[in-house]
Amino acid sequence: MQDHDWNDLKYLLALRREGKLARAGRALGVSETTVARRINALEQALETNLFLRSANGRYEPTDAALQILTHAESIEAENVAIGEMSGDCARKVTGSVRISSVPFIVNHLLVPGVAALGRLHPCLTVDLVPTSENLDLSKREADLAVRFARPHAGGLRTKAQKLGELSFAVYAASSLSSTRVGDLGWITYDDANLNLPQARWLENAAKSSNLRATLKIADIETGMQAVAAGIGKTLLPSAVVSNDPRFREVKLDVGARLPTREIWLLSHVDQTSRLSINAAKDWLSNLDWV
Repeated sequence: MQDHDWNDLKYLLALRREGKLARAGRALGVSETTVARRINALEQALETNLFLRSANGRYEPTDAALQILTHAESIEAENVAIGEMSGDCARKVTGSVRISSVPFIVNHLLVPGVAALGRLHPCLTVDLVPTSENLDLSKREADLAVRFARPHAGGLRTKAQKLGELSFAVYAASSLSSTRVGDLGWITYDDANLNLPQARWLENAAKSSNLRATLKIADIETGMQAVAAGIGKTLLPSAVVSNDPRFREVKLDVGARLPTREIWLLSHVDQTSRLSINAAKDWLSNLDWV
């Protein structure tokens, strides 16, 4: 038997209490994919099945899980007690962290996950700055920057860390029939943004199919609104729209390659000793970007 990760016990407890992956994810401030992945990791480490899915979609604990849950609840209670003994905010991670990113990442990926950071560090304030401009970290315009694609090397004393990759799939409005979806035109990007990976893919799709919508866009946010309105179909990030009832995924031919966008974190090397910065970086590193 492998050593298990103690942090995975919180996913075990959440799924037992909530019964479904999505609800457990909301309770923990993560996606249901994260819950499923951490439960699977715990099952592999313990070499036993922990849940069985019932006919109504709920996850019911196995006998082995019920035994483990007793110990997990005790660990949770002791952890809470330790937290209560730790005193006021002067002994915890405090201060403010200013994080810059494009509006899409801020609104759809950072804001939904910030509650989990708040539960972990209740005395830490996060200042989210939605902007497409590259703020100057050396001038403390931001403490951390989350950006699409790897930042270019510059004169700043900065450190770049890859957080993950944003996967895209084709989506249309869920209100449309399958026949109607097949006739939809591709919502493509304007000329100023044709260098983007998803823009190049969409341009090729529109040319090969001779199906082009009457709208061109400049960003993902506009694409989401256009698809929801039934104007056409386009590439959207699965991590954001896969659980949104306004959208339905359009299945492509087997073997079709879809683009991805790398997500990178930029930080200043002089701030590595700040507990608040390190706490925010840990949080960003554990977000689901897929």
